Amino acid sequence: MTFQEKFDELKKTYFDTTLFTGADGDFAAEITLTDPDCGGTFYLKKTGGKIDMEPYDYKDSTVKLTLPSELLEDILNNRVSAVAAFMDGRLDAEGDVNHALSLVNALKKQKPKKRRSDTKKV
Repeated sequence: MTFQEKFDELKKTYFDTTLFTGADGDFAAEITLTDPDCGGTFYLKKTGGKIDMEPYDYKDSTVKLTLPSELLEDILNNRVSAVAAFMDGRLDAEGDVNHALSLVNALKKQKPKKRRSDTKKV
């Protein structure tokens, strides 16, 4: 899987920017996936209640997160604590850690969208 494919999958499944209301204040998070096959960087920027998410570096970020995509999905699905992942070195965070926690908490409030393959036909 390429980075663009992984980014599109994450955005479609987890990041519904129209419902992104849980994070307080404005911030810009740069998230780098470290996977050998689909590694790359994207950003989430919240300004005035509007969210932008694009597969680009964002030099004016307030927080930078670096982790494998599987760990990101585990955090978003509440299988792994972001704090525990940070403490044991699986998640690297630089910058305003409060923004990182606010971002993770807001994302966890959103329910992952069901994929067609997740639904049963009756």
